Amino acid sequence: MYRILAVDDDERFLEILVDLLKYKNYEIDTLSNPTIVIEHLANHEYDCILLDVKMPGMDGISLLDNIIAFNPGLPVIMISGQSTLSIAVNAIKKGAYDFLEKGADSDRLLITVQNAIDKKSWISERKLLISEIMDQYEMVGESAAMRNIFNQISMVAPTDAKVLILGETGTGKELAARAIHLNSKRATKPYIKVNCAAIPDTLIESTFFGHRKGSFSGAYNDQVGKFEMANEGTLFLDEIAELNMQAQAKLLRVLQDGEIEKIGETKSYKVDVRIIAATNKQLPQLIEKGQFREDLYHRLRVIEMLIPPLNKHVEDIPILCRHFLGKFSDRYNKPITQLTEQALNLLMLQRWPGNIRMLENVIEKAVIFSRNNVISAQEINSALTKDADSIMSDLSNLSLKDYIDQKEKEFIEIFLLKNEGKKQETADLLGIDRATLWKKIQKYHLDI
Repeated sequence: MYRILAVDDDERFLEILVDLLKYKNYEIDTLSNPTIVIEHLANHEYDCILLDVKMPGMDGISLLDNIIAFNPGLPVIMISGQSTLSIAVNAIKKGAYDFLEKGADSDRLLITVQNAIDKKSWISERKLLISEIMDQYEMVGESAAMRNIFNQISMVAPTDAKVLILGETGTGKELAARAIHLNSKRATKPYIKVNCAAIPDTLIESTFFGHRKGSFSGAYNDQVGKFEMANEGTLFLDEIAELNMQAQAKLLRVLQDGEIEKIGETKSYKVDVRIIAATNKQLPQLIEKGQFREDLYHRLRVIEMLIPPLNKHVEDIPILCRHFLGKFSDRYNKPITQLTEQALNLLMLQRWPGNIRMLENVIEKAVIFSRNNVISAQEINSALTKDADSIMSDLSNLSLKDYIDQKEKEFIEIFLLKNEGKKQETADLLGIDRATLWKKIQKYHLDI
């Protein structure tokens, strides 16, 4: 049952409100003294407030400011018997949900109250949903380097500025992109990721902008482009440096005009999309070589964010390990709580060319194959990628093809275990089709 607080010095009007709202199954409390409202709110929760404009001791507009400061998500409906347009406009500007005159018909009052409550519920659900998604894509770190990234995200996210995220492979560029989206006003709108390196040159325009059925050979159906999918939301262009020059020119034109043109159509469509791009390449060097457009570079880097490699914030390795241990212990239903001190020291001494993603993979592999509640240094050593000397030793007894096959077998085996033998999910993660995966399962005699 929803709870409402009515604040008015007119006792008769409060009685009318109580009768009306109780009849509609709302719980309603009343206060006639505006100076005690904030203290009352500290001890009671409400879904909506009905607030008179003119009261002795404190006027409703001043009290509105205090309520919003105390609880910004609580909708306040202003009510006045001596209303003017300027009072109503001022109340709405200050954050009131709506403004009603005393004497307004009861249906309008009830509809306004219900709409205000529905909005509050929607905002609460939105915050919960975003919180759950944020947990899934959480960025972890307490070092000065990571705190700097978090500060940048908090400052950049509320804007619509384009962001260019730079960093080595595995540093968490996509996590940063998602964090920007989830902390923006577009958080409930689409977040669309495009891996520019995975799109064949012949399909780039169709992928970005869409096409009409029959517009080219193989266009058997209409296709919605990524820009249209991301309308009102965020489009993340990963590995932006891999786009060819022709595609860069088309992308630049969209960024300049805010319009797309589908293949097979002559008219243009307006799109409202925030662009976040990422790359592990040095774009200025590519510009010098004539492989990346300078004008596109400047369009994309309104804000430039550099994600540091893991070897620049090794002090975050312990907290990252705890985070990954919790994640994979839950996923694989294993009661693993910690690493031994020797295991942690071993991890701290690594170079981590694959950065955080490599560390995550090592912890996952250690959790999968561990038989104990604590991960040992030996188990970490087994999970780590073999160094060059080990590889040379292996290759002395194996051909290159055999070595590659062995590594492919191990790789597929881990993903099958991770997905509990589900072939389609495993194929999707590996970036291959189900038939190809099945052939490899048979080739390597994998037990699924």
